[in-house]
Amino acid sequence: MKNPQSKEYLFEHMPVPGAVLQLSTPIVISSLVTILYNLADTFFVGMLNDPVQNAAVTLVYPVTLAFNAVNNLFGVGVSSAMSRNLGRKAYDEVRTCSAFGFYGALCSGLLFSALCLLFRTPLLTLLGTDAETLNATLGYMQWTVFCGALPAILNVVQSYMVRSEGSTLHASIGTMSGCLLNILLDPIFILPWGFNMGAAGAGLATFLSNCIACLYFLVLARIKKGSTFVSMNPRMLRRLTMSQVRDILGVGIPASIQNLLNVTGTTLLNNFTAPFGAAAIAAMGISQKLYMIPMQMSLGFSQGIMPLVSYNYASGNRARMKEAILFALRIIVGSMLFLTAVYFLGAPAMIRAFMDSDQIVGYGTRFLRVMSLGFVFLCTDFLAVGVFQALGMGRNALFFAICRKLVLEIPLLFLLNHFYPLYGLPFAQLITEVFLCALGLWMLRRIFRAEVH
Repeated sequence: MKNPQSKEYLFEHMPVPGAVLQLSTPIVISSLVTILYNLADTFFVGMLNDPVQNAAVTLVYPVTLAFNAVNNLFGVGVSSAMSRNLGRKAYDEVRTCSAFGFYGALCSGLLFSALCLLFRTPLLTLLGTDAETLNATLGYMQWTVFCGALPAILNVVQSYMVRSEGSTLHASIGTMSGCLLNILLDPIFILPWGFNMGAAGAGLATFLSNCIACLYFLVLARIKKGSTFVSMNPRMLRRLTMSQVRDILGVGIPASIQNLLNVTGTTLLNNFTAPFGAAAIAAMGISQKLYMIPMQMSLGFSQGIMPLVSYNYASGNRARMKEAILFALRIIVGSMLFLTAVYFLGAPAMIRAFMDSDQIVGYGTRFLRVMSLGFVFLCTDFLAVGVFQALGMGRNALFFAICRKLVLEIPLLFLLNHFYPLYGLPFAQLITEVFLCALGLWMLRRIFRAEVH
């Protein structure tokens, strides 16, 4: 590393509002572009006015969501360890951790694809496919999962590692390059005037765009070889110690479990929705995709401040750490209040923009309005979990994940669907976020009292 001190001004001396915005803004922007990329599949497939094709995209969503289990295992775990080691000025350990993250993601992506291909028949049944949706779902899954798991996982993990040393702009450019390409390719592969592949075409566009994003990060690492802590040198793995592995996995495993529980919850939600037909599945899928906008904004802010929080925690500047967290909280809560009003009032038009069907708009409006009431609580939950991960408090993050899914949301799905079929399902998420918001604020308050004096 030519100049190890080059990042110190950002982490140690820049005014906190400026540092938070510099780290978070590119991630939030790239998250919004990522949302457009996720919405693009639903939007262009919806232009076919075929609920079966749209249902296929919805049914495969839990599997693509499962990519995040691997992303978090290596991305969140490694980036947290890298930032904390930067704060301690342990630069060799930073490089060793990054090499572990890269090769861990590479091997896991290959294994994920192989297992899904091998067990595709029981997997499709588990996802809730039937004779009507089977072929379309398999076509979409072929490209997004069987072929696409490796590039999808690898480009996200590389983005986390680049972000951990404060290079949020490069991380965002890499992510956005793939997303924008996907948006351009979707209509070409999906629509009748192009290749007319339907949902399978959306999957192919996703696969190609993720490959381009991976290529960007590989080229970036080569160009910045002398000025980055991110290493893809396999020889660095020889320096890996069990202490480092425990440190990474102590944060990564709880984050991974959290996403596996999210997959379980989403799969149950789709299975509860499936008996009401393809229109209900499509409406739930569109609502979930629209819900991703505030969710990704919240996630972007929480991930954006993680390097700043980790660095100042490890370097002992706890007052700066607290100031960063509280500033981010004020910004994101205000943004979520605004989005709640927009979603609640504009729900019918937002759903109709994807599919011009009165039945789907009727279902989707009711789903989306309930979901919108939880935005403020959601952003607080995400920020709390981000802080736990940044500080290396994997047990706190795991406790939060268990409370979210196993204690609250999944039991509520069964209960509410029994007493209020279909329309009660979105309330499970709302009630869960309210409880977790209170829990998150209480846990953050305890951290502040213990760490800031």
